[in-house]
Amino acid sequence: MPPPSLPPSLLPEPPSYDAIREDHIVQRMLCRDLETLADGLPALPAPQEIQHLCERIEHVTATHFKRAEQYFAALPPAVRPNDAALAALRRMHELDEMHAQDLVNALLQQSRQGDRDQVGQLAYMLRCFFDGSRRAIALKESWMAP
Repeated sequence: MPPPSLPPSLLPEPPSYDAIREDHIVQRMLCRDLETLADGLPALPAPQEIQHLCERIEHVTATHFKRAEQYFAALPPAVRPNDAALAALRRMHELDEMHAQDLVNALLQQSRQGDRDQVGQLAYMLRCFFDGSRRAIALKESWMAP
């Protein structure tokens, strides 16, 4: 979020409720695809499919997480989660970002080598990421319920 010293006319608009819901659809689709990949191990898709999955992971962590945090921080105080809850969400996102970085590196490495000796580790990393993402989505949606 830009520094608060900027005039309100220069501040970006926070994302809408519908944008956050759409983000959650995108994230759920990614989680589903990663779970399918985990279930199919030790087989891996073609390297270009792995590359596309990695790009999707990076996009979610770079874009969707920050948008959600901006959305909730911009809510009116009467309906905004308290500061401790927002800090907890940020920590969840930070952990998911770390898992994402490790996962992307592992996926790219595994797709480049034929050896599947680290398949158990890769399965664990996949599950850490999609379980964490689903947990964060559930928390955010509990705050969005009418």
